[in-house]
Amino acid sequence: MKIYQPYGLGDCLDLLSELPQAETVILAGGTDLMPRYEQGKVLPEHLINIKHLADLQGITETENGAEIGGLTTIETLRRSGLIHRDYPALWQSTEQFAGVQIRNRATLAGNIANASPAGDTLSPLYLYHAKLKLMSRHATRTIRLEDFIAGPGETTQERGELIHSIILPRVTGSSCFYKLGLREAMAISVVNYALRYSQSAGELTDLEITAGAVAPTIVFLDALTTAVLSGETNSTVWRALIGQDIAPIDDIRASADYRRKVLGRLITHHLQNLGVVCHE
Repeated sequence: MKIYQPYGLGDCLDLLSELPQAETVILAGGTDLMPRYEQGKVLPEHLINIKHLADLQGITETENGAEIGGLTTIETLRRSGLIHRDYPALWQSTEQFAGVQIRNRATLAGNIANASPAGDTLSPLYLYHAKLKLMSRHATRTIRLEDFIAGPGETTQERGELIHSIILPRVTGSSCFYKLGLREAMAISVVNYALRYSQSAGELTDLEITAGAVAPTIVFLDALTTAVLSGETNSTVWRALIGQDIAPIDDIRASADYRRKVLGRLITHHLQNLGVVCHE
């Protein structure tokens, strides 16, 4: 295995364009990648360590929202006043992201590129309609996050491309993130969800909910939110509508049935706490 450590973005993009894609892996924080090799996955022919690329680090407030460098660590996000103030669901997800050692290594782009439906930052990023700036030696393109992640561990990233940054539009209303794991710390989500809402005179005027670990990718619970905003108050109907948008599986953390039931109950309870009238 050959290891490369570019210190400039241009040098990195040159490497990505010249090396064979199928035999080349990008190393950012390494918190997902390295354990796979320790568990027996075949090592790549070429490994590009990008941790020294300063152009891919940091959080910038923009006229229309914020731009986060792909190599920004989860801990940096957690400590950001901008993220805490303007994107609380994302900030809350960083609070529940593994332990401090992992947070100081793991990067936002790495969590995205891993494309796990249980990834803690993904539900909030979908909720905020995040876009990715992808760079290659010859082009730059911007793509919606939901169009980038194609399935578990699968993305639409093209040959020679690197996740340069994550673009978050300015958002309105209040938002939050909830994660259910098998223990209080260092746990992968059994289910998680992010919720954004606006209220006027005690009534919901806007509502969006995204859910993770209940389908091959993060899902928008559009059937539920449309019904709630239209005045549907029957919680049994709510849970049935949630079921229309999810496709959970059985795995070592939980059964599909458990995920379906617990997500329905958690969101029903959350909506009731927001003052939404509910009856069985």
